[in-house]
Amino acid sequence: MIKIEEILGFTSSKDKSNETVTRKYCIRDTDPNSTNPATAKAALELYALSLALPFGLELGEVSLDEEKNANNLYYGTITFKRPDGAKTKLMIASDLYEMYGEKMVEGRKSATHERFFRVKALTANAALNRLENYIRATMPVSGRLHIGDISVDEEQDGEGFFSGHVVYSNPDTHGSRDKLSGIVPAYGNRCGSTVNSRSRECVYEMRGYNSEVDAWNALSSNFGHARDCESIDVEEDSDGANRLYIGRVRYRREEEEDEDFSNSVSFEVSGTQTKQTHSLFTRGGFAAGGMTPRNYGGLIGVTDDGVEGVDIDTAVSTFTESVYFYPWFLTSNYVAFLARAYGRVNNAPFRGFDVGEVRFLGASGGCRRGDKAVELTFKFAVSPNATNIRIGNIYIPYKYGWDYLWVRWADMKYNGVTVKVPIEAYVEQVYYGMNFGMLGIGF
Repeated sequence: MIKIEEILGFTSSKDKSNETVTRKYCIRDTDPNSTNPATAKAALELYALSLALPFGLELGEVSLDEEKNANNLYYGTITFKRPDGAKTKLMIASDLYEMYGEKMVEGRKSATHERFFRVKALTANAALNRLENYIRATMPVSGRLHIGDISVDEEQDGEGFFSGHVVYSNPDTHGSRDKLSGIVPAYGNRCGSTVNSRSRECVYEMRGYNSEVDAWNALSSNFGHARDCESIDVEEDSDGANRLYIGRVRYRREEEEDEDFSNSVSFEVSGTQTKQTHSLFTRGGFAAGGMTPRNYGGLIGVTDDGVEGVDIDTAVSTFTESVYFYPWFLTSNYVAFLARAYGRVNNAPFRGFDVGEVRFLGASGGCRRGDKAVELTFKFAVSPNATNIRIGNIYIPYKYGWDYLWVRWADMKYNGVTVKVPIEAYVEQVYYGMNFGMLGIGF
């Protein structure tokens, strides 16, 4: 049983060559008999696929600190990065540029987001007005952060530009003028999941209340009616002359133990007709009296115009798996990942088949509000790998099942008769590979 929780305080960096957002997690394997960090790593990789991608970034490295662990508790990171070749340089106008080096910091009680600019103007006041007009018209907030400060340096550089700074921070919230009577979302929410349950904790800052009891009653009246609300806690925090309370609302949803959410597998093995131009072995050749049979190197149906071959039965195997997931796992990012994975071939052993034998043919399923589990059905096709293939006098040592084999033919004379014979054979990879463990259904 694996439990994953995010550690507060992500890091973000941005420069000319790269842009990353790194989030930190603790991964606990509650099985006392499990000591394999690969299990925790696989769970974190699967969890990473369910996360929403930051704007303009894609999933990058998922890593586990195997040395820093105790009692099956590991620490890992999930990094999102800028796609290769993506451009982030922004020229807003000939007199206004946004610079690289954006900074974002998030903690339990506060967060900041800082952006950097170059503004061309005659005076510092003119540069400040230019920058302030642009920011307030285009990005008055950053997530839940409000504009905290807009400033420019007093001195120009050699090209007539002033350096500008825009800082977003937690809004200054006081009393009943804020939504929900002084209750505003704070940073530091946590989400966790286990095999049998999932939980989340929402954190709020509360001002304008005379006591912890008043703050607790307000929080309970707004959020205590949810079916999966487990607990509500309020504590007073130091805020100088103003009373600040931190409220935490914890939600937990248990999975019903009597529900049967076991996976299922079905398969079908059938046959199809395939043109075969060469035999496995020529058992004998026979000719009319006084004539010697020609040796065609195992080719079948040789004529003056080519090689006719023969239609033979070959096995076609398909199988499906129905797997149950938590509803929160079925995100738009995961559905997009399945679409990109369609048609790919396994590049690691999968379900007892060797590398190159299994091809992913898509998945289907869905969920409705209130469902306790989502059933997804995955479909696969199997084409066995082959060794020591003979086509005429050409021997091909190995071919992956979903590779494409093609032959180049040429006219040659055999005992005075011109026939088509194979002179070259090529094995081509035509499908991309992937590790099917990334589908989230195991190996």
